[in-house]
Amino acid sequence: MMRPADEPPADIAIVGGGASGVLLAALLVRQGGLRIVLIERGDQPALGVAYSTRCRGHLLNVRASDMSALADEPDHFVNWLARDGGGLGRDDFAPRADYGRYLQDLLAESMQRSEGCLQVVRGEVVALRERAEAVEIDLDGNHPLRARKVVLATGHRPPSVDTGAYHGNPWREDAIEALVPDASILLIGTSLTMIDVLVSLMERGHTGPIVALSRRGLVPRFHPPAPIPSPDVDTRDLFAGSLSQRASRFRSKVRNGLGWAGLMQVLRPHNNELWHGLDLDQRRRFLRHLRPWWDIHRHRVAPHIGEIVEDAKVRGQLSILAAKIEIGRTTDRKVDVTIVRRGSATREQYSFDRVIDCRGPRNEVDERLPLHAQMAEDGLLRADPLGQGLDVSENEALIGRNGKASRHLYVLGPPTRGRYTEIVAIPDIRLQAAEVAGHLVAQLRQSSGLAGGHAA
Repeated sequence: MMRPADEPPADIAIVGGGASGVLLAALLVRQGGLRIVLIERGDQPALGVAYSTRCRGHLLNVRASDMSALADEPDHFVNWLARDGGGLGRDDFAPRADYGRYLQDLLAESMQRSEGCLQVVRGEVVALRERAEAVEIDLDGNHPLRARKVVLATGHRPPSVDTGAYHGNPWREDAIEALVPDASILLIGTSLTMIDVLVSLMERGHTGPIVALSRRGLVPRFHPPAPIPSPDVDTRDLFAGSLSQRASRFRSKVRNGLGWAGLMQVLRPHNNELWHGLDLDQRRRFLRHLRPWWDIHRHRVAPHIGEIVEDAKVRGQLSILAAKIEIGRTTDRKVDVTIVRRGSATREQYSFDRVIDCRGPRNEVDERLPLHAQMAEDGLLRADPLGQGLDVSENEALIGRNGKASRHLYVLGPPTRGRYTEIVAIPDIRLQAAEVAGHLVAQLRQSSGLAGGHAA
């Protein structure tokens, strides 16, 4: 229900009702006494891009034991699985659709716990206007809202736009709809999004050829069947020195028997410390030269998913290319492309029944979006120095064109990837959400008080 214009502002409005927004809302409700509005433009709050899938073959990339939405309740998801997970346990990789149900249950429980203080509003935010004591929130087709603090938890955007048989949004079900079983398919990108589309195609019984390409042709590795113990190794030398020196020490540890999986597991809690220890030039070099190799080992898939990829390669249905691509003539039935393989100057011409952009989500500033356009024009946001997302301060406050951090606007989750780079997985987002929640509550307590009363 919309609030009348003369009603006091909410304490906190969260723009985006996907996983990031729901995690933050749940934490804020547990503080007690806060009036919270969760704004979601879609029909199914809590799911977002990752957990709206209906494909049972899309599995989490992290074992259930590390997927609790609440950092201070590490078995929260495992306990939910025991009740509603169909026999899955803490060491399993649950279907993402099940995790979506878990988040929906968390939202429902939070709404009940809040006793009316948490409201979900449907609509798309098209403008945010920062005033002295509150933010005015314009919703497309709805009455405006006001809130003392606003958190942008807008999640992911698709890689590109759809044109005929070229599908720029790989997460929409129609990306693989209306295909004959032997259709030829080109997947642009060879990372996790490509694997999702491949799994969906295999689940539907697709038999036609599938080509996946990226500049280096690197594909994510997969987890071992059982958890491995964290090795006892000194990694302090990886946190100092030039990027080349750190990379050399990293490779030495891998070659000396530690292995990628073990080293990644040791470094997992310290990834942001590693990132913040690099200067801007080192970060640029990492993104340009090292990020693809880091990602395929850092963002591994479940063992069963790895088997699906390998089986498709072995039987010759899936081909992985290291190449560049140019999109040519596009119709509703065909897409003509030019492929130049890595290390070659030969331009190869092909025609595919379907091309799907699997290069992964976008989070950068995009002034084609009404909200970004308005906020950029008003000087409320700017891109981070690497162009990865929105520029934010150490406490996630949005930094405007003048270089100053906002007192009212904050950012959570993937749009902060320029500051954190590793901020797409639940284990990372839940920690950031806890920090943002704590900061917001402290700020509200220091100001004029809480709209809904005092925090418990």
